[in-house]
This record gives sequence, structure tokens and C-alpha cells, in this order.
Amino acid sequence: MGGAASAITAQRVFTNRVSETTAFSRSLNALHETLDAAEISPVVDRLQGRRNVLTFYGVGGIGKTTLSQELERRLLAEADTEDRDDVVSVRIDVSEDGACDIEGLLLRLRAGLGQLGSRWTAFDLALASYWARAHPGEPLQEFLDASPAIRRASRNVGLNDQIASAIGQVVPSGAGGLVGLAHHAALATYRAIRERVREGRLLSECELFAELVEADADYETLSYFPYLLAWDLERQPRRGRQNRRPRVCVFLDTFEALGDRTDRAVERFVQRCVFLMPNVLFVITGRNRIDWADSTTRGELDFTGPECWPNLHFSNSAAEPRQHLVGYLSDSDADSYLREAVTRSQEPAMPADVRERIIAGGQGLPLYLDLSVSHFVELLAREGQPSVDDFGGSFTAVATRSIRDLSREERDQVRTAALIDRVDADLLLAAHPSLPDGCVARFLRRPFLTHDDAYELPYALHLALRHAISEADRALPDGWSDHDRSRVAARLLRRLGERLGERAGRAAMTQTLESGLKLSGAYGVFDDWMVRAAQRLVEAGQWTDLGAGLTADAAGGPEYRAIRTAIQGVLLRRTGHASEAVAVLGRADEGLSPDGLTAQLVRLHRAHALRNEGDYNGAADIYRGLLGGEFDAAARYWLSDYDYLNGRFAVALETLRGQHGRDAADKGERLRLIGHIWRVNARFGKAAATYAKAITLARDEGLASAEAKALANLAQTACWSGDTATVSEAASQARELLDVIPNPVELVKIRSAEAVASAMTGDHAAAWSAIADTRRLTNDIGYPGGHNLADVAAILLNVLTGDRDGARQVRSQLDERTRTSGGNTYWVPIVTSWIDGVDAAAEHHPPVEWVDGPESSLGRWARVTADR
Repeated sequence: MGGAASAITAQRVFTNRVSETTAFSRSLNALHETLDAAEISPVVDRLQGRRNVLTFYGVGGIGKTTLSQELERRLLAEADTEDRDDVVSVRIDVSEDGACDIEGLLLRLRAGLGQLGSRWTAFDLALASYWARAHPGEPLQEFLDASPAIRRASRNVGLNDQIASAIGQVVPSGAGGLVGLAHHAALATYRAIRERVREGRLLSECELFAELVEADADYETLSYFPYLLAWDLERQPRRGRQNRRPRVCVFLDTFEALGDRTDRAVERFVQRCVFLMPNVLFVITGRNRIDWADSTTRGELDFTGPECWPNLHFSNSAAEPRQHLVGYLSDSDADSYLREAVTRSQEPAMPADVRERIIAGGQGLPLYLDLSVSHFVELLAREGQPSVDDFGGSFTAVATRSIRDLSREERDQVRTAALIDRVDADLLLAAHPSLPDGCVARFLRRPFLTHDDAYELPYALHLALRHAISEADRALPDGWSDHDRSRVAARLLRRLGERLGERAGRAAMTQTLESGLKLSGAYGVFDDWMVRAAQRLVEAGQWTDLGAGLTADAAGGPEYRAIRTAIQGVLLRRTGHASEAVAVLGRADEGLSPDGLTAQLVRLHRAHALRNEGDYNGAADIYRGLLGGEFDAAARYWLSDYDYLNGRFAVALETLRGQHGRDAADKGERLRLIGHIWRVNARFGKAAATYAKAITLARDEGLASAEAKALANLAQTACWSGDTATVSEAASQARELLDVIPNPVELVKIRSAEAVASAMTGDHAAAWSAIADTRRLTNDIGYPGGHNLADVAAILLNVLTGDRDGARQVRSQLDERTRTSGGNTYWVPIVTSWIDGVDAAAEHHPPVEWVDGPESSLGRWARVTADR
């Protein structure tokens, strides 16, 4: 502004909501009085009702976020005034990408609590045990750095070093394992912690510690870790002359992002966190009253009813903390806001009649007042003193005026910002390449944008404003059409993919994919990078992170619907529901170009599901159709596996030797398949040497899952010579790894190898027991191939004990099963060499292409039993 307007000052104002700020102070005091008076801490006594939740709810734009931020500011300012260093706040906007990923949520809580000191022994040791199994080979620091919010919080307290120090005090040799997550150091840390727990020498007084260390490393287990944080918090030293306990507040903003979901799984995890931390005040702000105290939510959430949340029941109107409806501002508060928002020489610049017009139209909605103030400042800069006729009207009308106040370039930028959750200068320039940098910089300083540098895309429009602008824009002469929105959304989507890069971490990839899927679902745009990102996450074992932001009622096109279904199929297959995955993926690519990446993704995972289900022929047909496309390398590998399963060993070997592994994991898979070919050709020495290479590669690269597989294969090889020492050692090492990274299929293979080893050494009782275990494990996980292994071991045992009729009966079952599935057909001639001799075995149909002819290969197999 120039000239006479030079004394004008515009500023953000917090309207003093006295009742809400008073409720916060009373809630914090009430919580600590309850904690101090309790004979048994509610952390330990989980039957006690929780009184640690204060909620403020109301319509969008009512000022809930501003209120939450002000309460946090006052909490920290009061602590600073009192020179207290034991007051901690943690702020989480649950609508942000990845904010409620349970790993990220816990690490943000742990980072915040780290301000109170470095000793959080129970949580840190349990986290080390979890991390070594859930993220083999992934450094914790890499995960912390992937999310801007976690990175900032963790580096403020040196979180990685704090956790490493806690581990080092208990397991000195394992401290480096969590810091860098060197593969074996991390596993050694876990095993050392587990052994101390089993011996009762570590945190035996912490009730859930042992159970959580021993439990599977999954999100269900992790969601109980807040108990450990609360337990550690109870043991933090009291400070000051008054011997006060630390004060911790967690601010959960935009909570409706959880409550509006039909699937309340994420809310269940968050609620569990709140319940298990009764010594922390959770301040929840959102559009809706939370229904945890209502009995109708039973079955959807873990802790429901007034006995769990006595203060959250609708009948409580006095005892704090409780639920508060955040009302519209009173006329006097609204007038105070407008008087202070724009001043001239420390006096209100906005005339009384203008303020009255705005107050009448806004009905106390703070966001309405904000937009009106921005409009006033714009008019003041352009035209001098604004007229009363320039104000009033509906919220959409105010949004329309706000857009009209902007230049054409800025109107396009605010429309762009309304398309997506968050933006930055780079994304805006990608949407509008002709814009000058200065124009973008000026737009990002506009007061209707919020800024949070914890995020890589730090700028955002208020959600209510995003909707209002989209509606208001349709009435403007230069408003965007649906085609315009889709065109800009496509540019945004393309730029998101370009920013992702080849070396993007898991968290960044997940968040970027979620933003891309939201754009795709809302505006009918699509880009192939989303297919590649989804597949990279699956290959990295991060399939649990997929699906965020996918909604069944989205208006996305066929590619969007197909990738949504493909992700659903992956989740089903990886959780042991192969038949359901086959059904879901069966027609998901209809209407798509067969050469398109999305259709190929659907077909690839349908083939994987069929293979898991035992239909090798059906899977192979699909793999053949994928040759020459995006997933050519994966298809060729699995077709080599199909050749191996059907006894075309020379073809499989030639193909494998002509392929180059894409990475260490892929090279290890190919080595193991080559080892399989040598093993079933009774070239046990070459097989063992190949598996040894695979084991070394896996260890060097920190691939625990691949190492466990190769060790199981080594046991399957050594068993045929009765080398019980090698079988026992390989099985033991594999089980240690599988204890960390579960894979029940490998346990089936190990147990079948032990059955063979026992049979070869004459321990028939142990062999029959191991065969029974193999079948039981096979049935438990629905893995048809396990029965083939059990059949082979049973036939071997029958032959060695002279029961050839029993051997022939089991062989018939094996023959029928392998012919039906289209795989493992080589086992029938192998067992026939024991029962009827090499010549009879060589006549088996379909014929097996043994690597050095049937006489040599089957002759070696025949000697397995003849030498006994």
C-alpha cells in the first residue's frame, strides 16, 4: 500500500474463546490430580475408565485448528514463564498424508517425549525387536528422514541416538544394529532382547513388555506399543521443588478425517493409543463429536461405552476433560476480531458499518471473517476506502469475491491449490509453466494459505475454502470447466511422479502415491508412474502401505478402478486369501488396453494369486502374455520357474543364465532356482554350492527373508545324504530368521527336510512325526505344494521300511495332485526309481528332461535308497 494507506497494518488475530481455553486448563489440572490421587496407576490398571480426552468439535471454518494452535501456544508459553522443562506438546494433523500410519504416529510420539530425556527403555527395546523383523535391512534413520514431520521432530531430540543408547545399555553388541540396521546386528539385538525376556532378566515388572517382544512384528502388535510409552512416562523423574510429574499434551487436529471413513481400522489404532496412554492429555479437534462412549460402536472399536470413557458420554456437561461444541463467535467477539485484524495508526481501519455488515453475513464463522478481511485489504489497496456494499452475503459469495480480488494468475493458482491437499512453488509452476516465479512467491504469501514446513508440500488451503472455491468458481466468467480441472490435475499428477524419483524412500513413495490416487479418483486422470510405484512397494514387501486414499465411490476412470482392484488383490493374496484374490482380479482389467501398464499389473498379480492357489498352468498362461511388456523380467523368471516345476530343466537353466538380475534380491531368487534344478536332478553338491552363494549374497545385502529361504533349501539338499548336522544347522539358522520375518511356507520345507533326514538315518518315529507336522502346517496355510513334499518323504520311508504297497498308494496321490496343478511332476519318476527301478521311472509321462539324461539323474536318485 502506498501514500495515505502506509500506516495500515493487517495481522492475524486469535479471538479469545474464554470457555474453551478455560476448559483446557481445567482438563490438564484435572487429569494430573486424578493421576496423583490414584492408588494404582491407570497405566497399569487398564480396567479404569479413561479421563484423558478433551474434544472440540464444530462445523468447518469455525476456528478449531486456530483454537488448537492457540492452546498449544499457551501451554508452552506458560511452561516457559514458569521455567519448566517438563512440558511437552505433540501436534498431528490426522488428515495429512501418512499422519496416521501407526509407525509414523508412534515415532512422532516417541520423538516428542524424547524432550523429557533419553531413557524410554521399554519402548525402545520393544521397537528394536519389532524393527529388526518388520524392516529387515532398512535403517531406522532412513525411515525417520523420509517424512518431513518425523524428521523435524526426531532430529530435535536425536531420536536415533537415544534409541541406540537405550539398546546399547542392555545389549552392547547390538547397539549399532538399530542405528544402521546392519542385518545380523539387528537380528542379534532382537534375539538378545528376547532371550533376556525369556529368562526374566529384562523389564519383568512391565506387564506387556515380554508379550509384545514375542508377538508377531505387525501393525496389530505395534498398536499396543503406546502402553510402553505410557509405562516409561510414569517412570520419568519428577522435577522441581514441587516434585511434579511431566505434562504431556497431544493435539490431534482434523479428526474427522478418521471418523468419516467407513472402515474404522485406522481410528481403532488411534483410539487404542489414546486408551493405553492415560497419563497424556489428548486434545482432539474435528467436525464431529467422537462416539467412543456410545455402546453402538462396539465391534468397530476396541474400547467403547461410558465405562471406558466416563467423561465423553453425552450426559456429561461439567466434568473435565469432556466434549465441547465450538460455537460461532458472538457478535462482540467478531467485532473485536475485525477491529484488531486491520489497523491504521493502531486504530481500527474498518468502519463500523462495514464491520456490522460482515458480522451479519458471517454469523460468527471465523473463516468468513478471514476472507472478508482479505477482501477489505485488497479493496483498500486498489480503490481507497471500501464501501459497505462490497461486503456481506453467503460464504460462497465471499469466496467468489475473494477469487475476484485476485489477479488472473493468482486465480488460477488458488483454483490449482483447491484441487490437491498440499502444494508448493514447484507444483504450482508445473500446473502453470508460464507463471513467473515472483507471481508464485506472492501467491504463497496470501493469508488464506496455511504453511507447515514439516511437509515437503508445505502450503494448503483450508478444506472448507477448497470446497467453496470449487463451487464459487463455476459462477465466474473465467471459471474453470471440468476439462480445465482435469487438464491441470493431469499436470500435477505428472509432476508428482517426476518428483518421486528412482531412489525415493518407502514413506515418500507411499505419500506421493496416495496424493496421486486422490487426484486420479477425483478428476479422472491417470499416469503410469502410479503403477510402477505400487509395484515397487509390493516388491519391497510394503504391501500393507498400499490402499490409502482409495475410495469405492470415487469418480476415477477405468485405470483408477483397476489399480484399486489390483491393490485389493495384493492385500488378499499376501494375507492368505489366494482364492478371493483370484476372484477379485478375474475381470479387473476389462475395458483396459491389454498393453497398458495397469492391465499388465492386474494380470501379473492374478497370475501370482493363481500360483499361490496351486494352479501353475493358469499362472503360466498369464506370464506368457506379459512377455515383452513392463513386467517382462518378472514374467520370464516365473516362466523359468514353471519350466522347472514341469521338468524342463535344460530350458530353465538356459533361460536363467541368459537373464541378469535387476537387483540383489532378484539375483538371489535366480540363484535359488538354479539350485532347485540341481537338487531335483540329484546333483546335491552343485545345489549346495549354489545355495551357499545365495546365502552369502543375502547376508551381504541384509536380505533376511531371502537368506531364510536359501537356508531352508540347503536343508532340503543335505537331507538326502543323511547329513543331519548340516540339516540341523541350516534349519536352526533359518528358523531364527523366520522367527523375525515369518514365512510359513519355508517352515513346511524345513520340516519336510527333517522328515527325510530322519528317514535316511533310520529314526522312523521322528520321520513319521515330521511328515505329520508337514501336512498340518500345509493345511494351516493352504499351501498345496507342502503335501507333495510330505508325500515324497512318506514314500521314502515306506520304501526304506519295506512297505512298497504303501509307497505305491501314496505315489498315486502324488501323481494325481501334480498333474492337476501342472507343477512338481518330476517327483513321480523320482519316487518310482525307488519303488520300481530306473527303467520304469524313465518311462514316466509327461517325460522329464533331466539335465544329463534319465539314466544318470534317476540313477543317482535310485542310489539314495539303495545305499541304505
